[in-house]
Parts: sequence; C-alpha cells; structure tokens
Amino acid sequence: MGLFGQNTASPNFSTQQRLCLASVPTTNTTAGGWQQWHQSLVKCFGRAGANDIWMIAWERYGRRNPNAFSTSLAQYMQGQGVTLTTTGGESLALAGANFMSSVGGYFNFMKILNIVVVGGIAVGFLMLLYNLIMNPEKAKKTLGVVTEGAMLATPAGRVASVGTKSLPQ
Repeated sequence: MGLFGQNTASPNFSTQQRLCLASVPTTNTTAGGWQQWHQSLVKCFGRAGANDIWMIAWERYGRRNPNAFSTSLAQYMQGQGVTLTTTGGESLALAGANFMSSVGGYFNFMKILNIVVVGGIAVGFLMLLYNLIMNPEKAKKTLGVVTEGAMLATPAGRVASVGTKSLPQ
C-alpha cells in the first residue's frame, strides 16, 4: 500500500478494508473527495481508525493541494474529532463559518418566537371579536376601561384627564 511507508510493517486488512484504502485521495483531490473518502473509511475502520488513516493521507497528500481545504471539510472533520492545521486565511474563514452556524440557530429560534407572539396576538384579537359579537354591552364597558387606561398612560392623556372622572380603585 502506498499510504504506509516502506519502514512500517503493513497491517493485515480485510478485503473490504483494502478496497477502502485503494481509493486514497491524491494531491489533485478536492475537499469533497476527501470528505467522501473519510466517510467510507468510517464504514470500514470505525471513527477512530478512520481519523488516524485520514490524517496520515492528509499530511502526505492533502496539505500540498490548496483546493483540498474548504470550510465545509474543516467543519465536518471537527465534528469527527479531527482539527486540521490551517493557514491564517483558512482559520479566519473557518471561524466565520462556525460563527454563522451558531447564529443560524439563533435566527431559527427568533422565527419560532415571532410565530408564537403573532399567534398570541391573533388569538387575543379573535377573543375580543367574539366578545363584541356575543356580548356587546360587556364589550362596550371593557373597551371604555381600556381606552381610559390607554389615555392615562400617555402624558397628554394625563393632562386631559385632570377634569374627568378617574378609574375606580
């Protein structure tokens, strides 16, 4: 096998494992190819074994190819427990991608929160509409108290309410 050096004793591999090792990426392989190869290694060797073999090949063939690194590959490998050594620009791009991944979860939460708030407002409006239709006298009194309370909440309303009746305590 070309992946293991001449000085090391080559371990005994099963036929399936030999097939996984036969497709070692080259110096021309893209980031997607490296990721696919790691996924096939995981099936053959398990995660820990795949990580070890993948790193041997990456150090030998992957670092030479500038097209082999991508932020998606680095994020995938981080998820697998492998941290790739990166240049300054690659580190900056990876940090930005990780930040956007975490912020994306925040925006999904805010979308759900907005739906809940709008739904609550809609239910309140429908309850008010139901009261207006089913019990117009009670609704008129309720709206009078709400309107008077809203007037008192503004500075202009407080000035205007000096000469009018106040809310019962």
